[in-house]
Amino acid sequence: MSKKLTELFQNISEKSPGEKLVGLILTKIEKMQKRKLWLEAVSSFSGVFLSISMAIYIFLFFGKSLLDSQFWGILSLAFSDVSVVVTHSQEFFYSLLETLPAMTFAVMLIPIFTLLVSLYFICEIFDKFNKHKYYF
Repeated sequence: MSKKLTELFQNISEKSPGEKLVGLILTKIEKMQKRKLWLEAVSSFSGVFLSISMAIYIFLFFGKSLLDSQFWGILSLAFSDVSVVVTHSQEFFYSLLETLPAMTFAVMLIPIFTLLVSLYFICEIFDKFNKHKYYF
């Protein structure tokens, strides 16, 4: 029990794996990395496509309610009657907040955010392409 671990394992001969096994393992690892990169690319490009199609649908569906809201009429006062807006600035900002179509803006921002996230992942994938020189 007083022997050290190095003395215990000193008499065991080391076995190195065969060259075919090392090549096979490295080939499998490379194939798995290519498959993972391919799945990331497909999911990112489909995310871009879906977010653009959802943005178009949402803008067509909610665009009329956004344009018909009183928000734009009140906001146009800031450009036409600046003196009135300055003298009644607090009431002006309160009326802007009151007529702001917040849910419409929030619903419209979801596909835009998804598009930006998907584009970020596409940039990351292209960075991996350039780093590892993978080809499909």
